This record gives sequence, C-alpha cells and structure tokens, in this order.
Amino acid sequence: MIDHVVVDVEIQKPIEQCSDGWNSTDEMGVACAVVYEFQGARFRVYGPDDIEDLRQRLSIADKISGFNIWKFDYQVIWGLKGNQRIPELRSKTNDLLVNIWRNLGLDTNNFTGAHKGWSLDNVCKATLGRGKIGNGAEAPHWYQDGQIHRVINYCLDDVALERDLTIHMDEQKFVLHPTKDRLDLVLPEWNP
Repeated sequence: MIDHVVVDVEIQKPIEQCSDGWNSTDEMGVACAVVYEFQGARFRVYGPDDIEDLRQRLSIADKISGFNIWKFDYQVIWGLKGNQRIPELRSKTNDLLVNIWRNLGLDTNNFTGAHKGWSLDNVCKATLGRGKIGNGAEAPHWYQDGQIHRVINYCLDDVALERDLTIHMDEQKFVLHPTKDRLDLVLPEWNP
C-alpha cells in the first residue's frame, strides 16, 4: 500500500484581517492541520508549533489528497503567498477540486464564474449525503478566542469528508452537485 494521506488546514488569522484577502496565505498561519493516514487508518493533529513536522510528513508521503490543497493548504503550511507553488509536491498531489475543474474543462489557474459552486460542502452533500459541520471562515475566530477544541473538531470533520470523497472519486469515478448534472470523472493514474 502506498503512503497516501489526506490533509486539511485551518488558519489563525481571519481573511478580513489579511492584506490581500485569500491571496495572503503567507500571513494566515496554521491554527490546526489534520492528516489522515490510509496506512494505519489514523488521524494526526498538528498545531502551530508542529509545522516542521507537518511539512516533513507531507514531503515523505507518496500521495496527498485534499480539497483545494494545491492553491491554499500548501501555501498556508509553507507560509507562501497565494500564487506561489511547491513544485516537488505537484506529482503527488491529488487535489479533488482541481480534478473536478479539469473534468468540467475549466482552466485550473484562472478562476471564473464557471468555477463557483463546487465547494466541499456542496459536493459532499450531493455525493455522500452529508456536509460540513461549519464554515471555515469561523475557524480563525474560534482560534483567536482560544476555542482550539472547536478548530480541531472542525478540521477533523473536514478531513473525514475529504477522505470519504477521495475514496468515492477513486472508486466510483463521479461526483454530484445539488443543482448540476452528474459529473463523470477521468482521474490521473498514480504510480509512486
């Protein structure tokens, strides 16, 4: 079995406090990150003091799945500006949102109105029959209020959804959307 993980991150600093909104990933900071490891079927929680360990864990994985990780989570974890990328992670990244956009025939680098609506919550509710337990914009406020347990719980739940969506997409090769047609998927092969 390959070393396949799912990752999600919650931020310390609210978007409205960032100088360039969602592009200020270098300013946001990691409040909490959760990694699900398929080998061993376990979750690992990382806090702000564990960033080097988190980076190392992702660096050694064979495959990294997540929802919008290529343009957001990696940048927050490595403290990079929103348009910067980590080339060495590209070949092992299984970004669920990017896969959806590609299968819709959309440019994954230029966001347009056609990209909207494919949120993790929308896709999971329609495809898996359950959605998120909150809104990610709340997490940095919980963090700043000292409610780290709420941040961890929220992040754990998102990773569980992303894990289940990863399995569904890999095995069933389709996703659903509440207001759009079924989207059949052609996914990249993984040869670590």
